Amino acid sequence: MPRPSRWSEILAAASEEFRERGYDNATLEGIGARVGILKGSIYNYVGSKEELLLAVVEQPAKQLLAELERLQADTGTSVAVRLREFVRMQVRIFSEHHPAAFVYVAHIGRMTAPRFAEFREMDAQYMRLVESLVAEGARTGEFSLAASPSTVARALVGMIDWMHHWFTPRGEQADRELADQLFALALGGLVAGGGIREIARSFPEPPVPDVR
Repeated sequence: MPRPSRWSEILAAASEEFRERGYDNATLEGIGARVGILKGSIYNYVGSKEELLLAVVEQPAKQLLAELERLQADTGTSVAVRLREFVRMQVRIFSEHHPAAFVYVAHIGRMTAPRFAEFREMDAQYMRLVESLVAEGARTGEFSLAASPSTVARALVGMIDWMHHWFTPRGEQADRELADQLFALALGGLVAGGGIREIARSFPEPPVPDVR
């Protein structure tokens, strides 16, 4: 009888190791210890630590991009509703693939090996889709932006990505409530940002301190 696969356990252990120790400090020995196997046994599944990192991040990355493409194409729904669903979807994937999704956020952007090129292109496509949604909202009059769609999209994604410093899954209902709170915070700037920018421009400039 063939021995059962330990792949799912290895992926979970690798996610925790990369999350807690970072890619550079993570070791296959440490990952094996979390599963209760020797380092050599991991080579039955992958050829290197780099290959294991790719395996950890692949599923949440592809799922996120596919769902964002679906939202961007759903032109029968208002942009605000689609952006709310984007934030909900992002938090849900962070929760369902915790901590693997945060391993992606923390590490993939700085990986320069050719085999990570696919993920860099996925990142670029992700940002293009978010920017497209923001720009659509500005064109239709739903949003009054304080900055260019590109800047606003990056600020929104930055707010969400920062969750890797503090987010812990708390259950479906609590996670959705959190997503809606984040969306409400973002929506205020999307809807009223242009007006607030003009108000801010009217503020008097503070006096220049005399440093003599």
